[in-house]
Amino acid sequence: MANDVLWTGGWDSTYRVLNLVLDQKKTIQPYYVLDPVRPSTEMEWKTMEKIKRMMIEKDPSAEERILPTIKIKKEEIPENPEFTEEYKKLQQEYRLGDQYDWLGRYAESVDMDTLELSVHHDDKVQGMIENDVVKVQDGDDFYYKVVDEPSHPAFVIFKKYRFPLLEITKLEMEENAKKRGYAHIMEQTWFCHTPNKRGEPCGLCNPCKYTKDEGLGRRIPEPSQWERVRYFLFKVNRRLKKTLK
Repeated sequence: MANDVLWTGGWDSTYRVLNLVLDQKKTIQPYYVLDPVRPSTEMEWKTMEKIKRMMIEKDPSAEERILPTIKIKKEEIPENPEFTEEYKKLQQEYRLGDQYDWLGRYAESVDMDTLELSVHHDDKVQGMIENDVVKVQDGDDFYYKVVDEPSHPAFVIFKKYRFPLLEITKLEMEENAKKRGYAHIMEQTWFCHTPNKRGEPCGLCNPCKYTKDEGLGRRIPEPSQWERVRYFLFKVNRRLKKTLK
C-alpha cells in the first residue's frame, strides 16, 4: 500500500518523500493542491518534477515507487461550514493558516484518514497538538495521530491526518540528508509563496520567515525595498479578493 503524502516541493514534505522512496523503498502517492491565488504554484510543480528526476538518477528503481500525483483543485473542495467553524476557532487563537481549513475539508469530503502532513518539531502545529497525539508504529516506520478526545475540541480538524515528522527539526533533516547522500536534492526544494521576478524566494512571506527562524536563512536573499512594496500590495489584493467572495 502506498503512503499518501501531501507533497509541495518544500523542505519538510520532500524530506519525507526522499526518506520513504530512497531509504525505506516504499511507494508514495503524492497529493498536491492547486491554488490559483498563490503565485508559487508553477514553481512548486517544477520543483517536484525536478526532484523526481533527481531521485530516479540516484536510484533508477525509485521511478516505480512514485505514483502519478493526484491534483486537487482548491476551488472544487466542498464547503463544510461545521468544519470551517472549528478551524476559525484555532485561527483566532493561534493564527493558523487557512490551508488547514481547505485541506481538512478535502480529507473530510473523501473520508480519507491516511494523508501525511509533514509537520516537523518546533512547527506551530506541532506545538499545538504535542500533548494530544499518540504514536502509531507502522512496521519499521511510525507516525502520530490526534487522540480521539483532544484537550481542545477544535483539534478535531487534525484528526484525519498522519504526522510522521513530529520528532525531527529542519536542521536534523539536513543532517540526515547529508548522511544518506541526498542533501543536494534537498537543496532543490521550494518553500516561498511569492517568488520574486528572478525566481528567488521573496524573503517576506510566512514560509520564508519560518525558514529563517528554523535555521535555514542561508537560502533566502535579502528583499529589496521594491520587493517589500510588491509583497505588501499582493497581500492587500489577496485580502480584498477574500473579502469580496
